[in-house]
Amino acid sequence: MTNDTPEPHPTEENIEDTYYGMHGHYWKSNRDVPPTKWIQENKKLCACDNHQASQWPMEHATITIPPCAYKCPYCPKFDNLDTTDPQVVKLRAHIKRDHMKRKPHEFLGLTVTPGRVTKPRAPKP
Repeated sequence: MTNDTPEPHPTEENIEDTYYGMHGHYWKSNRDVPPTKWIQENKKLCACDNHQASQWPMEHATITIPPCAYKCPYCPKFDNLDTTDPQVVKLRAHIKRDHMKRKPHEFLGLTVTPGRVTKPRAPKP
């Protein structure tokens, strides 16, 4: 007997969502098809009760790092810190520099949302 029920997506719980497979809790596909390459372990980036462990895409997605994060989703570099203080600025820089820039073939099309968006300054009168 075969099971025709689709496999649940790693970070989706409501499979009736119209965007099923195109986004997760902390990422969104940046093309018309969902990512196909994933980091193997589900990882939680912070100690918050309302943030859950997720599986992280390694390609063609825009990831959003929560402001309370102090762990890298792709490596253990930040996992053994003596502090649980948010490291989000360092974490974004680390992902961009050590993963996306140094290993572009492994993280093809991956982007990270900016931490803050600055507004243009009004011209001086």
